[in-house]
Amino acid sequence: MHESAESEQLLEVARLAAEAGAAVALEWQRRASSLDIEQKTGPRDLVSRADREAEDSIRSVLARLRPDDGVLGEEGGTTPGVSDVEWAVDPIDGTTNYLYGRSDWAVSVAAVRRSDRRLLAGAVAEPMLGRLTMARAGGGVSGTHIPTAAQAESASLHQALIEVNFGREDQKDRAGPMVNALVPYVRDVRRGGSAACALAQVATGRVDAVWAPGLQPWDCAAGVLLVLEAGGTVGDLSGPTPGTWPESGDVLAADPALWASLREILAAIYE
Repeated sequence: MHESAESEQLLEVARLAAEAGAAVALEWQRRASSLDIEQKTGPRDLVSRADREAEDSIRSVLARLRPDDGVLGEEGGTTPGVSDVEWAVDPIDGTTNYLYGRSDWAVSVAAVRRSDRRLLAGAVAEPMLGRLTMARAGGGVSGTHIPTAAQAESASLHQALIEVNFGREDQKDRAGPMVNALVPYVRDVRRGGSAACALAQVATGRVDAVWAPGLQPWDCAAGVLLVLEAGGTVGDLSGPTPGTWPESGDVLAADPALWASLREILAAIYE
């Protein structure tokens, strides 16, 4: 199949899979009182039947439309494939938000080339907001593009709204110093609780940058592609990682005019 035609097909599959997962998650949210909730690694790491059934729905779409591809899902683990495409799937990114009835959770689906981890297509659905943001490699992103920074011609760090998370357990002791380091230099800091939402927000101009350490591929693959295709820079504190997500899992995504300055501030805390 021609590369452009295949990327279009992958984008359509990502859309259908994300919509299928979102439909299941929304239906369960209407019946939230009957959900069984479990802890995976502790009280901060929750999973529910909604997560598992939403992922099952996504996997069903992928199995029907792309049966030769592999799948890497947060809840269902790895399903090997025979093609060079693997799907990174997070059925509900921001499960705690979801279970508390908040709006900042997302369904994330991305197609990745296994041989070099290149991001091919991705979709992030924010069902409570009625938003679906999509991108394919070289094809741009749907929605409003980066940046806002008060819609200035040249993005300013002092005008930037920064989304953060606190990272893995071994990174959480740096969360306070990280916020303290950022606050004097930026407009404000937010912590929404969903990396996929945060990256989609960067790509669509609802926030100017994201610092999200400690992520897994299913958390960030789709969102990273959205930012890249919107014209942003993505990497970790070692430098940009064009075309893919940082293998470290520490994701810094921003308008290119902000990226280096943010990296300098954060490196003093994390390196």
